[in-house]
Amino acid sequence: MRFTVRATAALAATVLLALAAGAEAATAQTLRMGVGAQVTSLDPHYHNISPNNAFASMVFSNLVETDERARPIPSLAESWRAVGEDLWEFRLRPGVRFHNGSAFTAEDVAFTFERISAVLNSPGSFATYTQAVREVEIVAP
Repeated sequence: MRFTVRATAALAATVLLALAAGAEAATAQTLRMGVGAQVTSLDPHYHNISPNNAFASMVFSNLVETDERARPIPSLAESWRAVGEDLWEFRLRPGVRFHNGSAFTAEDVAFTFERISAVLNSPGSFATYTQAVREVEIVAP
């Protein structure tokens, strides 16, 4: 699976990649976690605040994670590379499934980028992190 993201040169790849793209299959029935304040939304793109982001990190996977030194490491994207001054190509990890068993695809990633700016009435939108993305193009399944 492959897709490209065309963005302005100033877009930092790690900001782009830190967004939740989808959930992997889970087997646990109960999630218990401590957060410093009330979780206000289970929608990972609705309200960008620490408790919501902590919850989302337990339920959803990112394209790219960061290690203990804030360096990008693979997650749902198994690799990525700059293919132009403002063009990045990501290869998605094969075999990832959502909780309902459907396959994780490049279409899911494209949908996520489109959805972020379309979330209505968000008190703390994630659109600020994706505003430099001009286009998401799926170049291979």
